[in-house]
Amino acid sequence: MVYGSLHFITFDGSEYTFKAVGEYVILRLSSSTGSNIFTLQGQTVALVVNGQAKQVPALVRLAAFHQGAGKVEWRCAESGDGLAILVNDKVIPVSVGVVHVEEEAFAVRCTSASRCGVVYGEGLNVVVWRGDGGRLSALVEVPQRFYNRTLGLLGQWSSNRIDDFLLSNGRLVPVLNNNTPSEQILLSFGQSWAVPAPESLLFSEPPSTPFNPVMTEQVMSSVSPDVLAKHSQACQGNMQCVHDILATGNSNLGKDVLRDQQQLQNLTQIYGIMPPIVTEPLVIMCKVNSTVKVQFKAQDPNRDQIFFSLALPRSPQVTIGSSDGVLVWTPSSIQPVNLTIQVSDQTSSSLITPVLRLCNCMNGGSCQYNSVAENLLLGKFQIVGCLCPAGFSGKYCENRSDVCKGKPCFPGAECIRQKEADLFTCGQCPSPTVSQDKQGYKCFENDFCLPPFPFPCHEMAECTSTGYNYTCKCKHGYTGNGHECKDINECLNPSACPNAKFECVNLPGSVRCSCRYQKTRDTDGCGESANPTGWNVFNVSVDWGSQDSGQGLSQMEQILSLGFQNKFYNASAKAPSASGGSQSEYRINVSSDTPHWYVMDYLTRVSQYYGIHSASVEDLDECKTDEGPCSKTAQCVNTYGGYRCLCNGTDLKEESQSCFPEWKGNNRTDISDVEDKKSFILGLVLGIGIPLLLLLLLAALACFCCSRKKTITGDIPHLLPEYIQEHFNPPFNFDDPSLHYKPHCSPRILDNLTPRHKHQYR
Repeated sequence: MVYGSLHFITFDGSEYTFKAVGEYVILRLSSSTGSNIFTLQGQTVALVVNGQAKQVPALVRLAAFHQGAGKVEWRCAESGDGLAILVNDKVIPVSVGVVHVEEEAFAVRCTSASRCGVVYGEGLNVVVWRGDGGRLSALVEVPQRFYNRTLGLLGQWSSNRIDDFLLSNGRLVPVLNNNTPSEQILLSFGQSWAVPAPESLLFSEPPSTPFNPVMTEQVMSSVSPDVLAKHSQACQGNMQCVHDILATGNSNLGKDVLRDQQQLQNLTQIYGIMPPIVTEPLVIMCKVNSTVKVQFKAQDPNRDQIFFSLALPRSPQVTIGSSDGVLVWTPSSIQPVNLTIQVSDQTSSSLITPVLRLCNCMNGGSCQYNSVAENLLLGKFQIVGCLCPAGFSGKYCENRSDVCKGKPCFPGAECIRQKEADLFTCGQCPSPTVSQDKQGYKCFENDFCLPPFPFPCHEMAECTSTGYNYTCKCKHGYTGNGHECKDINECLNPSACPNAKFECVNLPGSVRCSCRYQKTRDTDGCGESANPTGWNVFNVSVDWGSQDSGQGLSQMEQILSLGFQNKFYNASAKAPSASGGSQSEYRINVSSDTPHWYVMDYLTRVSQYYGIHSASVEDLDECKTDEGPCSKTAQCVNTYGGYRCLCNGTDLKEESQSCFPEWKGNNRTDISDVEDKKSFILGLVLGIGIPLLLLLLLAALACFCCSRKKTITGDIPHLLPEYIQEHFNPPFNFDDPSLHYKPHCSPRILDNLTPRHKHQYR
């Protein structure tokens, strides 16, 4: 039992106090193999009395889990002084006297709003009640079969207090002279049974503040002997009652402890006499339609006379002697039977359900009692396996042997059963194998496609041998009859590559699509990055055949936009010539990194799908076709994909710019006015410039004649004409931005190399 703040009474009667907060394993029951069957966990927190936390713990939540049954949880109700019950995490109503049954695995019954218990099969019972201060207490009743199989804070049930305090790691806390260890020593025992987080049934949060408990010795020494004697008299000498009154300052909490202990004493008086203990047998082995006799042996700790009987429900084929415990059983089928033996004395009784292992082997099969074929009734009724003689098979040797089960024929050859149980024949050998002597039993490979036979097919064909013949089939990417195979030019199909941005390269048996716009900085696929500056304008001539000339432009735009996507800008149609004909001319505008042969290659690939009889793509000479918007005074020079407007070998800043410079002053004169005064300027140049030129020639001639008349004596000096070099002022201002040439279009890109733009001076 666990009660108060926080006291325990083990199965063997040891009493101790454990003071800690958290989640702990109060009880764990294990099977004969050591596996966990039942777990009872509890959560403790610091006791709160009148809104003040005390230095002693209290049990506030409990949860029980039984394998195959489910989970039951107890906690204080949110309102009132009752309990709240959760079954498999679902709240059930707490009604006095009402039994809640969960799929016949367990039953929950409340005798009051603050006291509810759960009953499992074979006598396991847990009762939880609520006291003052929101404290929970619990009483656990365990059936005899869990003798020596209990663990946790309630100790090990062995009828010996020496091994009560078994740590979770299997070590024992030593007990000297049957004296309970000190509270400080038992603190480590309790802490060893703290619930690991993955095994928690309550999923509570860890304590937010440290808990510093006050030990019992400190509590008792904190008051005078007179006060201690007064409380001891009120508690009828019960020290747990005195402890809780002093630790909490609440006498009602001490009275709760006294009532809980008196309740346990009353139960001990009723059930204190130990029931008989059955020692054997735990397993009964029998065969269908055979009679088995076994004797149950039991011991009574009180040396009372014992009696044997069959618990309900009883099987009609089973009897047991009341005094000698001899059981006689003749099973007639493998129908599951739950056999429970009750051993009683004058005051109590024990129940045992042995494991029944039944053999149903037929046709001389041997019973394998150590090999279980079927497990029924939670392992209490088992059907064992059979070792069948030759000629029989099946779970119970009920069938004749399948001679083909061992696959005696060659793999792939059919096994055919004969009327005789042990005879069979084999079907045809699988291709490309053939049989020799007995058909299908042994098959040998006869492959005309492998040496020593010469390869009968074309080198680009696959050979398939049937054992007696062969077939040839051209490989993927080739066409032919298998003896002659030719490569298929996949590039003739426009769908071979995604679009015109890819160059289609036909390979033997396959095709390769190479991106024409792939660059190291291009991370957005093939040509998906931003286009370079500039554009190319090409002339496209197309013979549409039966295409309506009015739809040619839209058809051309559709073809190029689907093929070149972002590389195609726009297209325009040129007016048909007066000579007529089926040729249609278009001007297309594409990115500067798209040369004309990309367009020509793509139009050739899709020609048969769009009805194009012929097509040609070439650079447009804007100067020749008079489509370059240069001024009349500028020179138009054709470039690849575009044109240039030059003035004295220098590019103009704008195509419409004139070769005459603009005059700057207070009053700006339009270029048209300058043109009107050309004749006047020309007259001034001819009228003044020619006379000045003649005067200069006459002066030069006079100087020459004077120099011829001089007499030269002595050494001949080095004759060098002396003149004053005039500064030459060129007619152009090189700082003028119009002389800085930077083409508006990018040149062709060859081998993935892009030339740098440089300023050119003329």
